[in-house]
Amino acid sequence: MIDFGVKYSNSKSSEVPRRSSVKILSSSWIEQTQINTSYTVVIIISNKKYSHTIKYYILFPFLTILIFKDGSVEEDHEKRDHTCNTEREPILSHHEAEPQEKHSQPSAENAEPKHGDILTGEDRSREEGEIKVQGKWEFPGSDIWDGIREAKKNGHFCPQHMYYKPDVWIGEEDCLWLNVFSRDLAVNKKRPVIVWIHGGNFVRGSAADYEPDYLLDEDIVLVTIQYRLGMFGFLSSEDQYAPGNYGMLDQVAALQWVKTNIDAFSGDVNHITIMGQQAGGASVHYHMLSSLSRGLFHRAISLSGSALSWWASLKRPLERAKKLARLLECPYDADKSKEMIECIRGIEMEKMMNTHPNFYEWKHLNQNQEPVNAWSPRLEISQHVPWIAGITDDEGAFKGSAFFSEMRNVREFEEDFEKIGPLMFGFHDGQSEAPKMMARKVMDYYWNGKELTKENAKSLVDALSDSSYAHPVDTASKIQSIKSQAPVYVYHFGYKGVNSLTQMDTNSHPPQVIQRDIPYGVGNGDDLIYLFPILSGAFRPLPHDDLIFSQRFIQLFTSFATDGKPVIKMGEGIDDFVWHPVDPNNATHLDIGNEMRMDLGLPNHERMNFWQSMPVYWNSDRENYKPAPPLQDKDEL
Repeated sequence: MIDFGVKYSNSKSSEVPRRSSVKILSSSWIEQTQINTSYTVVIIISNKKYSHTIKYYILFPFLTILIFKDGSVEEDHEKRDHTCNTEREPILSHHEAEPQEKHSQPSAENAEPKHGDILTGEDRSREEGEIKVQGKWEFPGSDIWDGIREAKKNGHFCPQHMYYKPDVWIGEEDCLWLNVFSRDLAVNKKRPVIVWIHGGNFVRGSAADYEPDYLLDEDIVLVTIQYRLGMFGFLSSEDQYAPGNYGMLDQVAALQWVKTNIDAFSGDVNHITIMGQQAGGASVHYHMLSSLSRGLFHRAISLSGSALSWWASLKRPLERAKKLARLLECPYDADKSKEMIECIRGIEMEKMMNTHPNFYEWKHLNQNQEPVNAWSPRLEISQHVPWIAGITDDEGAFKGSAFFSEMRNVREFEEDFEKIGPLMFGFHDGQSEAPKMMARKVMDYYWNGKELTKENAKSLVDALSDSSYAHPVDTASKIQSIKSQAPVYVYHFGYKGVNSLTQMDTNSHPPQVIQRDIPYGVGNGDDLIYLFPILSGAFRPLPHDDLIFSQRFIQLFTSFATDGKPVIKMGEGIDDFVWHPVDPNNATHLDIGNEMRMDLGLPNHERMNFWQSMPVYWNSDRENYKPAPPLQDKDEL
């Protein structure tokens, strides 16, 4: 057991300095490095309040490679450009003293992956040598440019509607890029690699939201990636004209690039861990199930998401495509799939984005109403890799806090419960019982049919937590622990720091920290506060106790990325804290709170039993529990 020594007090202590005095490399290394890719590299050195940063920008189509450094440095950096050559195109590198503006540079197209299996539903490999340019509902392709291409700024957000104001949208279709962060580029040392996949219900988010400051206290290489979102990433006509899952294929293409090129940035190609939160966590699980991703990573971490989460799959994607076609005045007859997709593909992005809010059957649920994949998950494990999976104690707290911020939302929910209830709990697709009846069971179980008020708001938070996160993750981890020969580690995150995402006013831009009048709990995304300076550093500086917790929390993941064994080094003379994997015959989990300890059994097991009794699709695989056959090659781990 670890006692973090956290005291709930109004601590005003400033953030403890992290590692410092790291020597800044000369940018000349890039001129001596042959990167196995056709992309452009740009170098920028800039001063920031908390760090000194070297940035390497590479197109993927606009791959942003950032080499992060903490420390004191000389202030008089000379501005200069460098042109260097990779195997196919020239690279322009740039070195200057001022930071560059973000989110404004157009990009090229990313490399083409192979296609097939669980992500595509069939084999769609192309003829060798064929180049396919990325477009609406096409597989990611590559585009080769002539001459020297400059890439001195971050790429665009992918098209998305703002959480705080759903009728406002941002982004460009030309949005595929990634970041790489490393402490240095020493060629004689290879570091474990963590590839971060952002969340956002597959409809919003960006790699630009996740800065490396905290994670790079540990000696790793961090990669954060972009992928197409919403209808641009996942629209499907269920046939060859728009088979779907392009956002997932973007992720595969990014993983292929990392596997091929990360060695040039001090990354170890034999120690790649994929890690994501919410939609990113579900994506991680999908990659574990997909043969398309086989061999591209060696460990996996899912925060608050799994392939069994109801919001992570769409059972009738053609209906969704037809609805979009009607809104855009395109053909939508059953026998005109080709004409429908060709028409939609020709519509300007602006018109599509302005039409998109009309998809939502209830505006308050806009952040959850765009499920991702065009197939029901089947837990057939493609590769046996160690997996960490977990949730926060009150996953529904963030949505609950926004929901109860205006009581008219509550009244509308109650007045039209038979329509909204099934949407809220994921019962609107493919269940054997009537969705209305199932939603009514939830209401009776959690708040006994009483009127919802701020006083019993926690009952709705619990229902949202269990339906969307807790029970799907619990089910997936149990299945994985039985079917996979690799270890599975499960955690529940209940650390109550000074800050919480439930304190964010999502109606402001940028979101402002406010004080809610209800303690909603430790909600979805609250664990991210201790992994990244999220929301443009809204919660910085971390109070002293939270900083200590952050450093130890991060150690669990970085040690796992290093050798597959999550531990915390406690110092000389003190035994390390070791996180033990799940025993399929005896459920255990790591309780991450004020103290860190291994617990037997599962929290809220009665609530989990309630959901186990419900005819929801993520229960369907339980009858098929079969241990995986022994691995033929230990290297598969």
